[in-house]
Amino acid sequence: MATNDYRSQLRTQDASLPSKTGNATYGPARGNRYGEAYAWLKGRSRWAHALEGTYFVAHNATNDASTTLAGHAAPVLADADATMTKPFVFIRNPSSASTDTRVILDFIEIEVVTAGANGTTASYAMQLDTGATRRSSGGTALTIVNPNMAQSNDSVLDETNALLGGAVVAGAENSTSRDLMFGDLRPSIEIAGDKKLFIFGGDPVDVTASAAAAVRTQIVNAPPVVLGPSDQFLLALYAPSQSAAGVYKLRLGWVEI
Repeated sequence: MATNDYRSQLRTQDASLPSKTGNATYGPARGNRYGEAYAWLKGRSRWAHALEGTYFVAHNATNDASTTLAGHAAPVLADADATMTKPFVFIRNPSSASTDTRVILDFIEIEVVTAGANGTTASYAMQLDTGATRRSSGGTALTIVNPNMAQSNDSVLDETNALLGGAVVAGAENSTSRDLMFGDLRPSIEIAGDKKLFIFGGDPVDVTASAAAAVRTQIVNAPPVVLGPSDQFLLALYAPSQSAAGVYKLRLGWVEI
C-alpha cells in the first residue's frame, strides 16, 4: 500500500504547486489540502499566497476615464433584493468537481469616476448562488494579473464570463441562493472620487454613513466568501431615483487554492 511522505521539503526556487491531497489522508498535524501545516506567518498572509502563485488581482482593462466601467442606468432596490437582476460585479468559479479549485475573495474596491444622476442614496447588496451561470448578458471582462513575476500560474477565473464588471444582467436565482449582506454606503448622491472598499473576512465594523458632501472612502468588512466549483458571487450597486448610469473604476483581489 502506498504511503505519503510528509517530511518537510526546503523551498529553493519557484516551482509548480504540489498535488492536492485527498480526503481522509493522514498527516502529522492539521494542515491545508496541499499537506502544509497551518502556522502563524511572518508578514501578511497575502505574501505567502503571492509567493506560491495563488494570489490574483483584477482591474479595468485600461486606466482611462473613457473606458472605465459604466454601471446600470437606473438600478433600484427591486434590482438588488431577493430577485437580484442587475449586479455590478459577477464572479463564477468555472472549475470542475475533479479539480475542485476554491476562490477566496480578499477585497473589492470601486472608485466613482462619474456619479449616477439623481440618485438619493448609495447602497449595495451581495448574493451567493451555485449551479448554472446566472449571467444572461452584459458585463465587461476584467484584466487578471498574477502579481508574482516569477510565476506563470493562470487564474481559474480567466475564462469567458467568469469574472465581469459593469452592467451585468443576471437571471433568476437558483433555489439555493443566499443573500449575503446589504447596506447603505452614503445617504446622498455619490461624488466623483468616492471609494467603496469591501474587505472579505475583516472584523465587523459600523458602516453607518454620514451625509457630508465630501469625497470619502467607505469601508465595509464583509464575511469571508469561498466559492467552490460553479459557485457564484454577485455584488449590486443601487440608488433610489437614479436616472443615469454611474461610471467606475474597479479592482479586486482573491486567493485560489
